[in-house]
Amino acid sequence: MRIARFAGQFYPSDRQELEKHIKKLIESSGKPEKCIGVIAPHAGYNYSGNAAAFSYNAISKKDFDTFVIIGVNHSARTNIAVSNEGFSTPLGNAETDKEFCSELIKEYGANNFAHLYEHSIEVQIPFLVYLFKNPKIVPILISTEDYNECIKLAEKINNISENLKRKICIIASSDFMHYGQSYGFVPFSGTKAEVKKKMQNYDRKAINFIKNLKSRDFFDFAKSSTICGCAGIAVAIELCKMLGCKKAKLLDYYTSGDISGDYENSVGYASVAFMK
Repeated sequence: MRIARFAGQFYPSDRQELEKHIKKLIESSGKPEKCIGVIAPHAGYNYSGNAAAFSYNAISKKDFDTFVIIGVNHSARTNIAVSNEGFSTPLGNAETDKEFCSELIKEYGANNFAHLYEHSIEVQIPFLVYLFKNPKIVPILISTEDYNECIKLAEKINNISENLKRKICIIASSDFMHYGQSYGFVPFSGTKAEVKKKMQNYDRKAINFIKNLKSRDFFDFAKSSTICGCAGIAVAIELCKMLGCKKAKLLDYYTSGDISGDYENSVGYASVAFMK
């Protein structure tokens, strides 16, 4: 069981405080949707928690066997890293779907080390535990510039889910545009209002590709940007299409600057649902 390394940093480490915090976020977000997967951000809950809550509220009334969580490795270029370890949180644990993970590991091997200091999956787990109590997960990190690797992974996950007869939910963990000198990405400048509008326009282009389920167009657009989980989103688009997705719906979007007032270094957060 992987220990919670980011409790007390990205989200509260106290069980009661964390439960109260997530409850408030969920109650102030959207509504359940007829969806088979979501995109959820992975920053600190004080920043991206509202958008994440929209994603989790969307799947909250569905009966899933397994949650396939596709995160990004921020600290190393590990193409695909599958973990067979569950995740602990102050609210409780999320164990792996052992059969599912074992089948993936036959193809990609097990790489628990890549997950050890990575937050993109960990911050999703408290929401899952809060809503589903004992969720079974498949933790995958992907960081690749090869679109074909995304397609291959989507096909592999789909084949395993069919063979094991699992009803799966796809969670792509990603923030959107990282703007500013701190992120080494300043494609435009201007006043706070101008930067905010330009960030929104930039992310809107990416989100429109997602809404139209155009994974290749999204991937080509996003891989040269600072959308950190672009490969995972591409996998999610293709996988959800295989599962019968007909459209994607934007549930929530804002930037960290909308919360902090700092647009010199700002990050976009989006909640997207993949619908049948």
